[in-house]
Amino acid sequence: MLRKFTKDIGRYKKGQQHDYPKAVWEQIAKSAKVKLEGFSEAVETNLVLQTMMRGPVNIHKRLGT
Repeated sequence: MLRKFTKDIGRYKKGQQHDYPKAVWEQIAKSAKVKLEGFSEAVETNLVLQTMMRGPVNIHKRLGT
């Protein structure tokens, strides 16, 4: 679950993005004694799940169609 910090919490600084499982996010919230939405927000992910360094998505056409 990709989330972005909106407040400084412990070693995490405002603006950092981390991709942790939901249980880890809940543990961070429990340790900080703050609701999850109180210090972070969800980040929209790339629907194709491709890194930006690889360039745009290339959809190949099958030969003979």
